[in-house]
Amino acid sequence: MARPAALLIMGGDAYHNTPDHYEELAGLMAGPAGFNITITDDFPGQTAKSLSGYDLLVLWTTLGQPPAEPVNALFDVVRAGTPLLGIHAAPYTVRMIEGGPQAIGSAYIKRFPHLPYQEIKVNILDRDHPVTAGIEDFTITDELYCLEDLTPDVTLLAGYDGREAGAPFRQREGQPPDPRHDEAHAWRMQQPRAPLVYVKPLGKGKICVNALGHDRQAIANPGFRRLTVQAAQWLTV
Repeated sequence: MARPAALLIMGGDAYHNTPDHYEELAGLMAGPAGFNITITDDFPGQTAKSLSGYDLLVLWTTLGQPPAEPVNALFDVVRAGTPLLGIHAAPYTVRMIEGGPQAIGSAYIKRFPHLPYQEIKVNILDRDHPVTAGIEDFTITDELYCLEDLTPDVTLLAGYDGREAGAPFRQREGQPPDPRHDEAHAWRMQQPRAPLVYVKPLGKGKICVNALGHDRQAIANPGFRRLTVQAAQWLTV
């Protein structure tokens, strides 16, 4: 039986576009997840035609201001039935495109920075869903995104207690204090179940978002790897 085919969409901002990212993510998808993978680092150049014909789309790329056309094409293909696995910066990449947050299921907070890189406990909130089945709570050192406005069709599978995310923001030498950091602190203190992993339908397709996975260490974490493998397999059932 042929292995399913996945398109791994890499590239983007340099800090999320290193050889380590390619090595870890490609190895995870081709190895434990069991896919034949094609890799592109040109998300802006993607069209509905180039995104079609795969069993799974994996959106990893980090782009602050992508053109609307590839984002809309991506979601059009998902609505037609191709599943999407969004890893780490996926909600960030689509955040500025009209309809993007609603399609992916959450809004990446733009009014203050994400929380600092730190160790956090990942709480499994739904132990019966195939994406999280058999996975216990685990710790990971990662960059914590702040997601809000989850759409009504989202099922939250894993999160973190923002009140326990206590690493301080690092102020650059000579710069005045940033009041947005106080806003971020206030947000986290109201987030006992801050979103990390969730699933949702979109048209005939389905989406899983895993906001973890900033760097090689995070991607190599056994909990992250198992979540990713089980999500990819569930999406392509």
